[in-house]
Amino acid sequence: MPATDPQLFETIVSTLSDGLYVVLDNLVVFLNQRFADLFGYYDTTETLIGRNLFTDLYPDPSSVDLFQQVHHQVLAGAPPRLAWGQPSARVDGTPTWIEVEIRRVEFSGKPALIGTFHDRTDCKLIGEAMHASQETLRMLLDAMEDRVYVVTDDYRIIYANRKMQNGLCGDIATDPCYKVCRGLSERCDDCSTDAVFTDNQQIHKEFFNEMTKRWYSVIELPIRMPGLSRPAKLAVARDVTEKKEHEKQIRALTHSLISAQEKERRYVSRELHDDLGQRLNAIKLGIDTLEEDLADAPEELTCRVKRISGMLRDSIQAVRGISGRLRPGSLERLGLVGAIEHDCAAMAPEYGLKIDFRPAGMTGVKLEPETEINLYRVFQEALHNVVKHAEATEVTVCLVASHPNIRMRIEDNGKGFDLKQRQRDRGERLGLVGMTERVDLLSGTFQVSSRPKVGTRIVVEVPYCQPEVN
Repeated sequence: MPATDPQLFETIVSTLSDGLYVVLDNLVVFLNQRFADLFGYYDTTETLIGRNLFTDLYPDPSSVDLFQQVHHQVLAGAPPRLAWGQPSARVDGTPTWIEVEIRRVEFSGKPALIGTFHDRTDCKLIGEAMHASQETLRMLLDAMEDRVYVVTDDYRIIYANRKMQNGLCGDIATDPCYKVCRGLSERCDDCSTDAVFTDNQQIHKEFFNEMTKRWYSVIELPIRMPGLSRPAKLAVARDVTEKKEHEKQIRALTHSLISAQEKERRYVSRELHDDLGQRLNAIKLGIDTLEEDLADAPEELTCRVKRISGMLRDSIQAVRGISGRLRPGSLERLGLVGAIEHDCAAMAPEYGLKIDFRPAGMTGVKLEPETEINLYRVFQEALHNVVKHAEATEVTVCLVASHPNIRMRIEDNGKGFDLKQRQRDRGERLGLVGMTERVDLLSGTFQVSSRPKVGTRIVVEVPYCQPEVN
């Protein structure tokens, strides 16, 4: 019996090497078995029909936006026919490369789309697929939220994606990049064009755009453009304004916590010294008096009283030690220079170190309590790290006042460390983070340099107000 037209159609469609589908209102009204095989579906085609093409059937969430966007463009009145290539994946996550061709048709009186899939994953066809997908690359770049553009060495923008073209400060066709990007009449102060072309390496920088009041993080690298005889660089700029604001809020919170911590330490230290310390002293005085009154008592009793007196003496010393660590009494009595000098003299024999303390220009300098305590804490943490980690024999501490800044340098001859590795190891760099936060609280700068088997140097520089002379 000769095959009817529907049977012939079914035979032809089922033997096609490409996936075929028809979509109406985002729902698949027809697809062939090759469509299911291409994406790794083992269901029968009947179970796939009627499902949403973009949310239910297309299996790669990382590329579905592009896939859906092109369909909607064609359906909304773009060219009635469009072909492109894009990366995709099967249901099991296996990456693929597909070429898709869609055209707008009418189905049951409504606009619909008929599409075909071509599997271009085979390595021998990848070059052909990429060559045929220049439009895809443009769409991918236009879909990015980053600003992507290409600039020549004479400051002309020869390519800009959709995001870059929004909110320009000049005419991209005629104006130089510094006019287009920042509205300037001359090249930017932080222009890295020369560095990119001279070093032929990737450059990263951040800048604040005064025209748009936004922060941008930019990566630039040299490229060669086909058909372009002069050097060019590719730039990718990301708006990091919100990130900067969040970092600012975090820093403000950290500063508040540091200040609150020091206030609480001062309060607890005072309570320990003035209240608990005095109470313990009074109890010890009573015990010592009791010991005198029991001079004729049995030896066992007098020994017990002596032990209690000794325990109280140790407790008083422990309270004084805790109080001193919470709020160094030497800092309040002697000031910053005296406290550092006192600690250096105490630590040198205790840990077998030669500590050279060199103050300069500090005579008559009056510092705010907040400046004193934070510089002292940085000094404490640095010396703690030397004792705990450096295995050093010599340490140099310099404290120099040179209006309007105070500069503190702490250097040792220890084993040093790999700074980049330490920065990657969050748990081991908390001390450095704490010092950095304290210096940042004082609106200063903090630098650390170290090399294995050479030693470590920490340099802190903070501003201070020169005291008024009466």
